[in-house]
Amino acid sequence: MGRLALFFWLLICFLPGFHAHASEVLLTTSTYEPYVIEQTGEISGLVPDIVCAAFHESNVNVVFRFQPWKRGEEKVASGEFYGTFPYLRTEQRSEKFEFSDPVINFFPKFFYKKSKFPNGLSWQNLKDLNVYVIGGVLGYWYEKSFKDAGLRVQYVTTDQQNIGKLMLGRIDLTLMDELVGWRLIRQAFPEQVDAFAVAGKPESSDAFRLMISRSYPNAKELTETFNAGLQIILKNGKYAEILNEYGVSMEYATLR
Repeated sequence: MGRLALFFWLLICFLPGFHAHASEVLLTTSTYEPYVIEQTGEISGLVPDIVCAAFHESNVNVVFRFQPWKRGEEKVASGEFYGTFPYLRTEQRSEKFEFSDPVINFFPKFFYKKSKFPNGLSWQNLKDLNVYVIGGVLGYWYEKSFKDAGLRVQYVTTDQQNIGKLMLGRIDLTLMDELVGWRLIRQAFPEQVDAFAVAGKPESSDAFRLMISRSYPNAKELTETFNAGLQIILKNGKYAEILNEYGVSMEYATLR
């Protein structure tokens, strides 16, 4: 599939009401670049494009609504929306929600300034990092493991804040998805990207999924439709082409 063809089917997927004869599914999300990008009210990014392409295989029209994470979770739980993304499946979340098959791999790594670690950062266990001050984000997946390891963590509400604190030397490390971290650094400090580095060892490995309502009409059937469409685009090249459009390697593909 060429770029023009890819652009065309993504465009029609996002046009409200284009598939008047098709089923429709409502999803909510928020900014998490490059996985989710919002520009002047338009939603794009790796995950929206993959979701759209997978549902497109069954002629299901996808409607995205942009709102804060917490509000989105509440509306998914109540059945107002079919699902939200990108989310990791956790034991706590699984008590309230269902989850799709893996959509895209997730590699969180520790970011640092080269001036602090001129020889790089090597670590084996989280306890190896208890001599450092780490920037965390409230509500993220690592809160319990950080606490269990006895790490010194300063929590804020966004990854952007931790990038700024890292630049100012107020923290030594911060843990982020690698794609997200480098994008935030390039946005915040475009002339000083080379001042930052990332540890080679991921803190964990997982995959983002759709987090799905148990109350939305036909949710189970829609999830089966999405999962089947995801496997189709993984095999026919559309998935790879989406990753290529965003400059992301196939290391992130959830090939099965």
